[in-house]
Amino acid sequence: MTEDYEQEVAELCSDLVKRKSAHPSGNTDECVAYIKKYFDENQIENQVYQNVPSKPNIVGRIKGTGKKKVLWVGHLDVVPEGKPENWEHPPYSGKITNGIIHGRGSSDMKGACAAAMVSAKILNQLEQVPNNVEFWFTSDEEVGGTHGAKWLAESGYLSGDICIIGDGNGGGLENPSIDIGCKGSARVKLIANGQTAHGSTPFLGDNAINKLIKAIPWVEKISEYRLELPPELDEPIKSSINYYTKGQELTQKQVEGFEHLFNYPSVSCNIIEGGVKINVVPDYAEAQFDIRLTPGASVYKVRQRLKELVRESKITGLEIRPNPRNESNKDQTAGYFEAMNTAFANHFSKIVEKVTGKEPMFKILTGGTDGTRISKVTSIPCLGYGTSVTGQAHQPNEYITIENLVLGIKIYTGLTYSYKHTKP
Repeated sequence: MTEDYEQEVAELCSDLVKRKSAHPSGNTDECVAYIKKYFDENQIENQVYQNVPSKPNIVGRIKGTGKKKVLWVGHLDVVPEGKPENWEHPPYSGKITNGIIHGRGSSDMKGACAAAMVSAKILNQLEQVPNNVEFWFTSDEEVGGTHGAKWLAESGYLSGDICIIGDGNGGGLENPSIDIGCKGSARVKLIANGQTAHGSTPFLGDNAINKLIKAIPWVEKISEYRLELPPELDEPIKSSINYYTKGQELTQKQVEGFEHLFNYPSVSCNIIEGGVKINVVPDYAEAQFDIRLTPGASVYKVRQRLKELVRESKITGLEIRPNPRNESNKDQTAGYFEAMNTAFANHFSKIVEKVTGKEPMFKILTGGTDGTRISKVTSIPCLGYGTSVTGQAHQPNEYITIENLVLGIKIYTGLTYSYKHTKP
């Protein structure tokens, strides 16, 4: 039956891509208005929730005959497109060619949102649905969920028995997988202070950029810090490494990177700023580091080690601070994770296997999702299955396949409908 919706889900995805919701603004009002129109036309109960007018969230509700409630959560905001010349098709064209939808956000994750919209339509057309189902489309996931899932959870709008996170890469037909959790972050900003001088007499100053360049490798040494992780993650980590090294064409160095990825922090210096004019010795420079940690790792201990590394560099005028500037408490752990042997996980696995014909692998997602905010605030069990194509998130020429979207429709519909029948 879902094959009948191939054209519809492709057009929905394309239309969502055309409605720009990229950061730094990250406005979701046009996408939400489009989804609301679709829900209204298909007599699906819906409601808009917003903390700020430009970043609304919308939920579509399906009333069930039982008491259980299943949530599906996905986000509408996307990362910036970067340089337009790097795109074969315009990044917001939503062009459809040969079973593929092109454009920023198609994989991450407007494609999955389109699949969820069709899933809501299918459920709403049934005479009876065992579970109450809520499909949530949120804002701000790419920047911490401030006006999206985080705000919705803290405001008490999210409640349910289980939650399906539609973000991430489910591996398609070839390499199906379920996310039992995702990494968290310990982002920091490294600041170098110096002394300004005229560019013609640099020796009279103290160049902050030079200091920063020397200090960056010291911060990157955090990748050598062995994380203290819960023992129950031993098996998921092995499974995750197997998944990521099996599903892609990788060099030996990249394979070694994945083998290192979960027991140690990943670190990447992604933004450098400094200097005011070509003939002025800079007295200030900063670098921002994206540091990711396996769920269960102590954010506090990692940041303490970072401070030690900066001191060990013996470079004067350096300061390292959390980014954003909020100190982690000693009990704060990164990300979130669920056990692999729960009734929810077992049933999810059976649904994915029934749809794809292959038993899915359980893995830890290397990026972050709204699952962290929902799990930590509400304690609702969260497992993920996304329609993203491997390696497409945040890339130029991002795309999604209609095949993956149809898989998403089948899995989201099957799981939300049948969860009632699992044993506690």
